[in-house]
Amino acid sequence: MKKYNFLILAFVLILSLAACNQQAETIISSLDEPNSNLSTNEPAGQSLASFSYEEDVATYQEGDPGVNPNEFVNVDIYPIDNQDAAVERAKNEGTIEYNATNAYYDDHADMWKIVFLTVAHSEDDTWATTGNCQSVYMNSDGITQLIVYGE
Repeated sequence: MKKYNFLILAFVLILSLAACNQQAETIISSLDEPNSNLSTNEPAGQSLASFSYEEDVATYQEGDPGVNPNEFVNVDIYPIDNQDAAVERAKNEGTIEYNATNAYYDDHADMWKIVFLTVAHSEDDTWATTGNCQSVYMNSDGITQLIVYGE
């Protein structure tokens, strides 16, 4: 039953993040569900989804609503070597309420993308995004490069 609920959650989060971030990838949620797929291209043997920082950045223009290309909290070096450290570091930039996070890693650009969002279990037994979301992009030195706010 847990596995079935996790699959439903993953599916709903994929659909929700497509609207939130203009790009949907495989979602690994941090809602206390175990990660089930492993990849050798991920730091410290972590299981997380990949993304293309170059493609994400290309979709945003400076001055677009919800795009913050500067004025960050994380401006000092704090090396990020795993998913948990990336999420913890990205929390410094958080400005929204959330109850779930998704972590992505671009091994070519050595960049992290941490998405903060609010999800809720609906009456039809599915998970849905119920509030704003915020994506924090950081390099492996823990320095924030971009923040994107969405709904």
